[in-house]
Amino acid sequence: MKVENKYTQKYVLTTNYYDPNNNIGVQGTLDLFQNIAARHAFLLGAGKTHLEKLNLAWVIARTEIEYVTYPETPLEVEVMTWPRPATRFYFDRYYKIVNPVTNEVIAISRSRWVLIDVESRKIVGADRYDYPLTFYHEEEPFDHPFPRPSVSENKVGEYIVRPSDIDENGHLNNSKYGNIIFDYLDLKKEQKIKSITINYANEAFEGEVITISREIESSKIIIAGHKGDTIVFNSEVIIK
Repeated sequence: MKVENKYTQKYVLTTNYYDPNNNIGVQGTLDLFQNIAARHAFLLGAGKTHLEKLNLAWVIARTEIEYVTYPETPLEVEVMTWPRPATRFYFDRYYKIVNPVTNEVIAISRSRWVLIDVESRKIVGADRYDYPLTFYHEEEPFDHPFPRPSVSENKVGEYIVRPSDIDENGHLNNSKYGNIIFDYLDLKKEQKIKSITINYANEAFEGEVITISREIESSKIIIAGHKGDTIVFNSEVIIK
């Protein structure tokens, strides 16, 4: 089977992909990207079962999403993904959601992944794995470095990690952070998310209590989560 440096798959955006204001939701978007990234990684020989043989696992370090248009529901979309060459520790992957009827771009995104040793839970160098690609798709939708969200100290609530939040790696699934963040945005019906950046700093596990803090700076909302003195995530949301 030919190995493709760019992978496209169609999805139907049913109501579970949308937020209460009928806009495509952050968790729904993250679910799409997580699904297609896992599928493409498997086709590249970098899926979970492949890496287990090397005692490795993928862990997401950060993600950025920019919403361009907001589609009606339900809608069939095309989701595309492609990796970029690894650096010393990082594996960057890009995404795009497109309306195939109008060719409108709904969202663009990128995520930064690292490999960890499954026993030590420590990050390992990118020299431990390489994609079987002779050349990479060169499209880069973003013209700026990954944003670095600040960390708020203004406590606004708590979140207890539930059994249903846990993924196959035994920790809080990266898409679940989307709903945690959304719940503390307090958006008005007419407001939409223009962009969101999430920095995943440390793993969270079932039963742990995450303290949520928030700062609102005009159209920018900073939301962070800590367990004790350890930061779990910090995020920056731009509202329009």
